[in-house]
Amino acid sequence: MAVKRDEVVPEDLVAHLQKTIPGFRKEAMHHQLALASMVWTGSSKRRQHESLEGAMSFYCRELEDAFGRGGFKEINKRLEFFISTGQWFRDSGETKGYWFTDRVKESRDTYLARRWRKVTRLLKADGTVMKTIPAAVAGKDMLGVNTTAWTNAKELNVVRVDLASLERLRRWLAQVLADYDDGRVPHDLATEFPAREDVERLAHATGQIIRLAKTDVAGNGYIAHRYVQATTGRLYAKGVNLQNAPSLIKQAALAGLWEYDFSNCHFAIIAQMAQQHGYQCKAIARYLADKKATRRVIAAQAGISDNQAKVCLLAVMYGARLSEWHENAIPEAIGQEAAARLFKVAQFKAIADDVAAARRAILKGWPRTAAGRLTNAFGKAIDGKARAVEQMAHLVQGVEAKALQTAIDLYPNKIVLLQHDGFASTSKLNVGVITEAVFQATGYRLELEEDRIRVDPDAHFLKNRILFEMARQPNNHAGLRDSLAH
Repeated sequence: MAVKRDEVVPEDLVAHLQKTIPGFRKEAMHHQLALASMVWTGSSKRRQHESLEGAMSFYCRELEDAFGRGGFKEINKRLEFFISTGQWFRDSGETKGYWFTDRVKESRDTYLARRWRKVTRLLKADGTVMKTIPAAVAGKDMLGVNTTAWTNAKELNVVRVDLASLERLRRWLAQVLADYDDGRVPHDLATEFPAREDVERLAHATGQIIRLAKTDVAGNGYIAHRYVQATTGRLYAKGVNLQNAPSLIKQAALAGLWEYDFSNCHFAIIAQMAQQHGYQCKAIARYLADKKATRRVIAAQAGISDNQAKVCLLAVMYGARLSEWHENAIPEAIGQEAAARLFKVAQFKAIADDVAAARRAILKGWPRTAAGRLTNAFGKAIDGKARAVEQMAHLVQGVEAKALQTAIDLYPNKIVLLQHDGFASTSKLNVGVITEAVFQATGYRLELEEDRIRVDPDAHFLKNRILFEMARQPNNHAGLRDSLAH
């Protein structure tokens, strides 16, 4: 894949590949950058193949844009960079599966295990060096439309991180991998380590964050971030970033900062929207009244983890069907047998039914433009001919985007990182002031949870936490199109 306009690769990674992969330095520089980008992002969740375990996914159009028609095949033949399935899955729309050859994997692993003492430069798509940190929010959104709503988001372009804490996490992960290799992985009836490949991906991600915290443009101990606005108004960080990093890495990187999350944001919004349109979400209201206990009961009855129950509830929120077909979102996330058990849990089914009824009431009553479009709280419109779940996602995410924008407008010099339903701040903020301002801006009462970020030692030994964050996630939730675009 080509290095996209808003993405960068470390210059010393390119130099490392030139030294360790025979023939690499002889390729055109833009091809070297494209291959380096594939190495840099290959182990990320968004590159995991939907069906093939351990494989990466790169689309034909991406490869053609980067290497020209047939160019990737020729370069790969010369360098022996990837092993592929040799065919793509036409019926499901999935790409070929790609794996790094042993030589490239060893080169990548060696690079990410380095103890970097010097800063590196960051290379842009055209091979030039990034000399200044760009504005936090790209001037154009995902559709190329100018963005003007995030004028106070100036402090989001660089985040200070705790390098010492990140290094401790990396050493711990290296020890876990060594234990795996020596057959000494500890486990008991209550706790168990995840699969080695999940720990390995977590170690790779930790190494990437450490490398990005040692660049000349951002400074030692700081990471540059760049966001792009989605069609709903939400902001998504580009490239390797902390917004999408697993929680263990965020805990280490942001230790000491304050974290704020709009609690069960999407369910709270849809319940209030439905009420405005004459429908009372009784099952959702019971869920919101005691979220953890509800998920715990659902998880126990379905024989899944609390985190799996949470992701399945969110999948229902975004239109996942209660079908055991293995390619549907929930069976893909937890397996067909677990899905069959889950669909028999009365509380889960009641929430799913509530979501469907609320969606119908909201979309029936939502005002439309003369062209039939629906406009969300952020002022972004969607075609009224889009699928119902996509329209609903657009409306809900518009409220979420407006809520985050409101918080930034209140504390532009303190909020340093946006998450999908919350943010991190350098100091403690006034929760009451934020929630009231959000209500005035959106008309929705959203509960804001506050916590001091710290490295939780117990989290290291929770199998489900790492599995939930590192494993492949279902990507066929209608309405999650923006979430998957980054």
